[in-house]
Amino acid sequence: MYRLMKSKQVTLDHPISGLMSSYRQIQVAQFQKFGAALRACEVANNKGTSRHYVLNEMGEEYYDGAWID
Repeated sequence: MYRLMKSKQVTLDHPISGLMSSYRQIQVAQFQKFGAALRACEVANNKGTSRHYVLNEMGEEYYDGAWID
């Protein structure tokens, strides 16, 4: 099972430090086949401003042709 994830930037208002940027990871979809997940990721990245990526069952991210922790 492969998961299509979206990384969305959010701004937090910390009482001492003030405004801080962070990222929220949101699962968009699940796919049985890696090829389908990768195509959906490419389409999503071409459409919007949020970064999308694919995770495998072990939580590794597919990046530039390799699985990374």
